[in-house]
Amino acid sequence: MAWTVFRFGPKYGTAFPDGQFPVEAADELYKQMIPDLNALLPSPNPTWKNMAALAAQLKGAILMGHSESGFFPERAALIDPAGIRGMISIEQPCPADLSEKEIAALAKIPTLMVFGDHLGDVTGGPANWQASFDGYQAYVKRIVAAGGDAEMMHLPALGIKGNSHMLMQDRNNLQVADLIADWIESHVERKGKR
Repeated sequence: MAWTVFRFGPKYGTAFPDGQFPVEAADELYKQMIPDLNALLPSPNPTWKNMAALAAQLKGAILMGHSESGFFPERAALIDPAGIRGMISIEQPCPADLSEKEIAALAKIPTLMVFGDHLGDVTGGPANWQASFDGYQAYVKRIVAAGGDAEMMHLPALGIKGNSHMLMQDRNNLQVADLIADWIESHVERKGKR
């Protein structure tokens, strides 16, 4: 199931022709996978509080999440935004239950959302990437409408094709990392120097 959920190809064993994930390494990736244990954690998830506390202890941090932990930076910011200078969320389902008060709080922190390619090209499984992307488009609009600095970085719209759900392991991961670093420089670092 991970083959299609991670968008390596339209069906198991068939890769997208422009795919950036090194499918010859899929078996090694599968060895690193663990069961989803989030449902067993107390609510609220203690990781959110710990992330916020670590950011405060560091006197400023940019929090980044991916996939199922993608919204952890925002949840940490809702607990204690004091040390959070920026938030980056990569490829994740979008929460639709945020109140206007929560949006106003999140709008105070620069936010980047990153999505790869082939969002609507796979069906079945637990993820609906096109719906996640659409949800985040609406989220970004809400943050901007509240006066915030939020951006959706959709790689195909930037001419970067073939990225899977595993952007950090795709062949062009350094190119994607450079885009994120440039965003940090212009939205977090420069903002902090003003």
